[in-house]
Amino acid sequence: MRGLYYAASLGCALLLIAAAPSESPDLTQLQGKWIVESFRYNGNPVDRLKEAVREFHDSKYSLTPKTGEGIEGSVTLDASTQPKAIDLDVNGRIIRAIYELEGDTLRMCYNLTSDERPKEFESKPDSGLIVVVHKRGK
Repeated sequence: MRGLYYAASLGCALLLIAAAPSESPDLTQLQGKWIVESFRYNGNPVDRLKEAVREFHDSKYSLTPKTGEGIEGSVTLDASTQPKAIDLDVNGRIIRAIYELEGDTLRMCYNLTSDERPKEFESKPDSGLIVVVHKRGK
């Protein structure tokens, strides 16, 4: 009887492992350092964040400006949507964003004043939207 329970438990464990989602190819491509090339908020450039470093390590990330304090959090991707979705967890607050990854360029768009996910990569006056363009760091 013990053998039957052992076999059933092992079978369930193998099914759970097989059903676990594999790491996203985009998450693999994001790994490493990215340098902020441009940062626009409400359509205006924010020069203080130019050349900040965003770094991805596994499902964690950090954003470190040249001056001031940085932030750290975790990241979740959904590459099945159009545009692709990225959620940034900062101290328990989820920032719903969109992203585009093309070669050595990463674009992200998000809104710090709303939980609504942006639909396009555009930061217009009074929109509350931030568009960040990164280049892969060396």
